[in-house]
Amino acid sequence: MTKPLTILLALSLALASAGCVSVKYDNAARLMARADFPAARAAAPEWCRDALKTINALEYEIEKQ
Repeated sequence: MTKPLTILLALSLALASAGCVSVKYDNAARLMARADFPAARAAAPEWCRDALKTINALEYEIEKQ
């Protein structure tokens, strides 16, 4: 094969396989694993619950794209 054709083929394969990559976000779990999370939960339980649910919902929207 010629050099330009080889480069074009490699680029095409790279772009075709790029759509198969999926990313899983888990920032709510990361925040809950922090040492200061129990204190935050005790001080503002409703705020923490709402923030974690919002994070989960936004991550879900990103992941399904």
